Amino acid sequence: MALYFASVLPGLESVLSNEIYNKVSDAEIIQINRGKVFFATDKSFTCISSLRSADNLFQLIDQFQIGPHKKHLTQLSERISKLDLEFIERKDLFWVNASRKGKQTYSRFEAAKKAMEGINKRYPDWNIGTSQNHQIEFRLDIDHHHLIFSLRLTDATFRFRTQNRLFSRASLLPTVAHAMVWLSNPKSTDMFVDPCCGSGTILSERAAYPANRIVGGDISDDVTKIAKSNLNDLKVQVHVQDARELPFSDGSVDKIVTNLPFGRQISPDEDLELFNHHMMNEICRVLKPTGRAVILSESVNQLFWEAKRLGLFCLESYSLSLKGVHPTLFVFEK
Repeated sequence: MALYFASVLPGLESVLSNEIYNKVSDAEIIQINRGKVFFATDKSFTCISSLRSADNLFQLIDQFQIGPHKKHLTQLSERISKLDLEFIERKDLFWVNASRKGKQTYSRFEAAKKAMEGINKRYPDWNIGTSQNHQIEFRLDIDHHHLIFSLRLTDATFRFRTQNRLFSRASLLPTVAHAMVWLSNPKSTDMFVDPCCGSGTILSERAAYPANRIVGGDISDDVTKIAKSNLNDLKVQVHVQDARELPFSDGSVDKIVTNLPFGRQISPDEDLELFNHHMMNEICRVLKPTGRAVILSESVNQLFWEAKRLGLFCLESYSLSLKGVHPTLFVFEK
């Protein structure tokens, strides 16, 4: 079985692990570190690239112990020069991107340079590119004395889905939006709603799975136009609406997944606590019995209190770090 690891927003490792177990049938989770999930599988890249909660995918090539001093970089270069990289199809310009954690006397750039020297020693006809111009990218992660050398399998279009997507202010990363959708336990019979849809990222991720109906709304006409543009080829409805007065009857919605306004997302004259109060009332009103709401919010204490007041049970919660703020991802069930 080949060894891989997927990078993920720290805090969502267990969500990605669950997605791996469900989508990659023979997968064996080897290890979970902060921001990384290591797993083994014989499945094809097409299969593992279905992991939409992952930021990037890497094939693990080698790992070994390394010392903290510059003299130990010779060991790194020699070790990498002995690796068989013939499995890599494209052998044009290559690059090594490195990270370093610990009290080493060398920089990550010096480590990357030595790794590239090792590759060139084994494959002198391979050309070293630049950080902006390369076809093959290797990754070198040094965590104190432990080194992992891997091949990057995905580029930015994997994480952002498309180069043509428009993002509104405070848009979620598609990978985070997908983790929220995954936590909603998507079913083909779902009536699914995002009442604060913004540019439609959550709706787009939900559209990756069958549903009875997918509906989004936002109070801004300009923002809903962006969402409609992004969702043009998907069977998703988007309306201008006030999330505090949802246009759905009592107990009619199976799943609600939304990123509530927080931090800089809320206008200066808006009462955030009052907004959250009305929003939670509406979520509880329209949810079916046993319906699920997955909510991202920075108002941790208020949402716990509102949920308790409304009889919503908190199944799980995840603390995240996004764009300098620290919201919590809640999974509530009615």
